[in-house]
Amino acid sequence: MNKRVLRILGIILVIGIVAAGSSLGYVIGYSRGMASEQSQWRSGEWGKLDEALFAIEQYYLRETDRDKILEGALYGLVDSLDDPYSEYLSIEDLQEMQIQLGDDYQGIGVEVTQENNRVTIIVPFAGSPAQEAGLLPGDQIIEVNGVNIEGLPLTEAVKDIRGEAGTEVTLGIIREGLPSIFQVTLERATIERSTVETEMLPGGIAYLSLSQFADASGSEFAKGIRDLKKQGMKGLVLDLRDNPGGYLDVAAEIGRQVVPKGLIVYTEDRTGKRTSEYSSSLRDRGFPMVVLVNENSASASEIIAGALQDNDVPVIGATSYGKGTVQSSYELKDGSYVKLTTNKFFTPKGKEIQGNGVTPDYPVQMDMVNRMPALRFIGTQELGSEALHIYQLQAMLAAMDYLKAQATGIYDQATADAVAAFQRANGLGPSGKLDRETTDVFNQRWEKHTRDSDIQLSKAMEVLGQLVKGN
Repeated sequence: MNKRVLRILGIILVIGIVAAGSSLGYVIGYSRGMASEQSQWRSGEWGKLDEALFAIEQYYLRETDRDKILEGALYGLVDSLDDPYSEYLSIEDLQEMQIQLGDDYQGIGVEVTQENNRVTIIVPFAGSPAQEAGLLPGDQIIEVNGVNIEGLPLTEAVKDIRGEAGTEVTLGIIREGLPSIFQVTLERATIERSTVETEMLPGGIAYLSLSQFADASGSEFAKGIRDLKKQGMKGLVLDLRDNPGGYLDVAAEIGRQVVPKGLIVYTEDRTGKRTSEYSSSLRDRGFPMVVLVNENSASASEIIAGALQDNDVPVIGATSYGKGTVQSSYELKDGSYVKLTTNKFFTPKGKEIQGNGVTPDYPVQMDMVNRMPALRFIGTQELGSEALHIYQLQAMLAAMDYLKAQATGIYDQATADAVAAFQRANGLGPSGKLDRETTDVFNQRWEKHTRDSDIQLSKAMEVLGQLVKGN
C-alpha cells in the first residue's frame, strides 16, 4: 500500500485512470486513532441485518456467498449518505487505485465526476483516445460495452472503462442537443501526463497552462517559470481553464511559488473547527500575474485561483466549478477503506468554494466550442457518416460560420455543403468530403480561429499588460 498521506478535494476520477485529478489526495492512514474513538462510540443495532442475512442464506433460491453479501451491504451503507464523493473501497478497489497513482497509466484518458447518477466527463486529456474520439466536457457515459452503468457508484461504474493499452472499449454517450445515444469505440492507450505548457506572447507576457495537479506538476511548474524568465517574462497569465484539480500537496507546492506569504487554503469540519492550514513563505514573486478559470476549473484549481484572488491577483473568465470538499479514507480491519466527505476548504479570506466556485474579477463568457481540440483524421467522412467526430466537425464549422444548421452527429447534405464551402475558400477541390488533406487544412484554420476567438485570454493579456506598465 502506498503510505503517502494525501487529502482529496472532491472525487473526480481519471478514467485511464489516475485518481489524482480532483481526487485531491486521499487521506489514507486515518485509521490510527479510529480504534480509540470507536471505543467511546455507541454501536448501531445490527440485529435486523443479521435477520435479513439469515433469511437470505436459508431461503434464497440459489446458493449465496456471505462475503459478497456483506461487501454489498458495506457499499449500500455508505451509498445511503447520498454523497457521490463518499464510498466504500474494497481491497480490489484499492489495488486498482494504486495502479492509478502513477504518472503514466493505461485507459482512455478522461477525467470524470458523477452527476445525477451518471458518469460525466469533466475534461478529456490532450492527445488521449477520449479527445481524439471527440468526447467533450459534459458528455455522459451511460453504457460500457452494452451494459448500462447508470446509478452505480463512480468507482464501480468506471471499472470496465479502464484496461490495457491496445484493447478496445465501446461507450454509450449522451450529449446535450443530440437526440439519441451515440456509441463510440475507443482503443485504450498509455496516457503520459505532461501538465504544463508555456508560451511567450507579445510584450513580454508569458503564458503557462496547467492542465492538472499531478505528482510531477510542482517541478514542471517551477521549470516552466524558470524557462519563461529566461525568455524575458514581464508578467504571467496562469491558465487553469479545464483543470479539474489534483493532489492537495501539489496545489500547496505550486501555491508556494506564486502566492505571497500567508495562508494558501484552510479546511473546516462539520462543526466549523479549522482542521488544517497550508501556507506560503514567499516574500516576492517578482512579476505581476493574472489567472484564467472557467466552468471546468475545479478543486485544486480553485484553491490556487482563490488564494491568488485574495492576494489581489485578478481572476478572469467564468465562475469555476465549485468543488470544495475534502474526503478522508479510514482503514477497516481487513484492509478495505471507507472514504467519507469530512471537510470543506476555504480561501485565505474565508470564502467557501463548495457550491460557489471562484467568481472572476473580470467575467468573460466564452462559447466552449472555441476550446475544442483539432479534428483527428479517422478516414474520409461523407454523406451518411455518423459519429461524435461528426458532431465536433459540425460545431467547428458553425463556429467558423460555414454551417448554419444544428449539429446532429450525422454527415448530412448541409454538412457536405459546408465542407465544400470551406474547401473552396481554402483552395481545395470542393468535393464536400472530409478527406485527409481537408482535415489538415481545417485544423490549421481552426488553430488560428481558436486563438483569435479566445476572448478570455485576450482580456487576460489586456489586464496583465496594464499591470506590467504599472510596475
